[in-house]
Amino acid sequence: MKLTIISGREVDELLDNTEGVMGLINAVAAAFRDYSSGLIKMPQRTVIYLDSDWWGVMPCGTRNAGFSVKIVNVIEGNKARGLPTTQGIVVLMDDVTGQPLAVINGTALTAWRTAAATAVSIKYMAQSMDNLAIIGAGLQARYHLMVLSRAFPIKRLFIYSRTRERALELAKLAQGRGIDVVVVESGYDAVKQADVAIAVTTSREPVIHGLWLHRGMHIVSIGAPEVNARELDDEVIRKVSVIAVDSRTAVMNETGDIIIPMKNGLITEKDLIEIGEIIGGMRKGRSGDNDITLFKSVGIAAEDLAAATYIYNLARRKNMGVTLEL
Repeated sequence: MKLTIISGREVDELLDNTEGVMGLINAVAAAFRDYSSGLIKMPQRTVIYLDSDWWGVMPCGTRNAGFSVKIVNVIEGNKARGLPTTQGIVVLMDDVTGQPLAVINGTALTAWRTAAATAVSIKYMAQSMDNLAIIGAGLQARYHLMVLSRAFPIKRLFIYSRTRERALELAKLAQGRGIDVVVVESGYDAVKQADVAIAVTTSREPVIHGLWLHRGMHIVSIGAPEVNARELDDEVIRKVSVIAVDSRTAVMNETGDIIIPMKNGLITEKDLIEIGEIIGGMRKGRSGDNDITLFKSVGIAAEDLAAATYIYNLARRKNMGVTLEL
């Protein structure tokens, strides 16, 4: 039995190019479509708290694409240890024979597939991508910039972060990719100038407010992974014309960005459209140029399976990774 180990550095090397990024975006889009069509088997993730440390186990499988399990954690105490706060691994297995195929660095895979999911929403929902705003400047912001700069022609990038040093580091990366970038002093300064605004924060309080929004823009929120946390205020939910999500079940159980507005009577389950339904042509991503659209993502195992299968096949083709005999 042979098992391929793919490191985070190798994941970056495989994907940080136009071919790698576009292939990943297409793989994640197909996974969203198949999930919403019922072709992918994906139970809700299992979450365990060890004191305040968050652990998640995310299984997923479908015929002809494989079976994967991601084990991921969020450990805030790692900041003081000089370690990443979020870490994980993804195990990929053959869905026919049951043989293990690969173990992939889950931190890198998660960062790439999350940014690819954002790119999918932009492709199917956004009206323009000329001016991009990113709120937050951590790991997810970095990988979003890496993916989006390969996938779309970005004319200007506005960055806001509570930590200005990180914002300046992200700006340097953007400049190295030929993007005109401005580090601004507030979230409002970023959002008011954007065609697409992306929140990639660990904040538990809103970082995008409905009063800042203007007609035709697209908003993406990937943070607020807990029931009492949110990146968007109620006014955002009131103003948007379309609310797309990765999974109705997941967002209604996991994120305050959906749970709190539902409790407040602003929206119901019927107001939530899965991005896979838009990709499959069952629903529209926007009905007109003036629509304000939203993609709220909590990250689902179908994305991990799509990314793991894509990365594994790419690594085999390029003879990368370390293969061990178990």
